[in-house]
Amino acid sequence: MVLAPLATPPAQPASGGGRGGRGRPRGGGQTRYYALPNPTEAVASDSVITGVVLVCHRDSSVLFDPGTIYSYVSSYFALHLGVCWDSLSSSIYVSTPLRDSFVVDCVYRSCLVALSDFETRADFLLLSIVDFDVILVMDWLSPHYAILDCHAKIVTLTMLGVSRVEWRGTLDHTPSRVISFLKA
Repeated sequence: MVLAPLATPPAQPASGGGRGGRGRPRGGGQTRYYALPNPTEAVASDSVITGVVLVCHRDSSVLFDPGTIYSYVSSYFALHLGVCWDSLSSSIYVSTPLRDSFVVDCVYRSCLVALSDFETRADFLLLSIVDFDVILVMDWLSPHYAILDCHAKIVTLTMLGVSRVEWRGTLDHTPSRVISFLKA
């Protein structure tokens, strides 16, 4: 996974606060560590799913990862959410396979997520990632009774009282921000 240096969240007129950065967590809360894959590893993996999902009415490059607890949004994509951020009561450490550690201490709450015309909400922790715009994980998957078929790259939501929702992810990886490319 490629991480950019943590950026300070964008200024906002409403309430909220916090900042991203390296260092020790603030507060007395429990810290947690996570390792996240890069896009090439994610597409080839039978343990995660990638693709494009609408988040706050914008296409986002998404990683579905059942091996992580909290959902994340990239610093770049967060600028386009149109949602104010809040400080976390205690910071969370995020670590990479390269053993880099970053402190996460702000959250974007109740962001719209549209999956195959089904609209729901998610809370995203701010993380300076460059490989994905959004990472949806157990804090979103579990309450939506999600079934992940990581081999077929299909996410199915099976909530009681709601019609079954099925979304197909990406089977091969073509960078989403490339306008065109030529394959020889």
